[in-house]
Amino acid sequence: MGFETEIKPLFRELDRYEMDFVFDLWSYDDVKQHAASILDRIVDGTMPCDVSWPAERIDALRAWIADGCPP
Repeated sequence: MGFETEIKPLFRELDRYEMDFVFDLWSYDDVKQHAASILDRIVDGTMPCDVSWPAERIDALRAWIADGCPP
């Protein structure tokens, strides 16, 4: 599972725009650096701001993090 093919597509252009003041959700380095806090915010429903992620998407992000955030 890699960032470009599996993780980056989880984030919409709107998500990227809304969070750009903190980090770039389409940047591997930014998402890797902030992976734990991004996951926490998605799980607690504060990100994205307009819709909750389904369990499958959360599980994909969680698995990517558990695998060491492969590029």
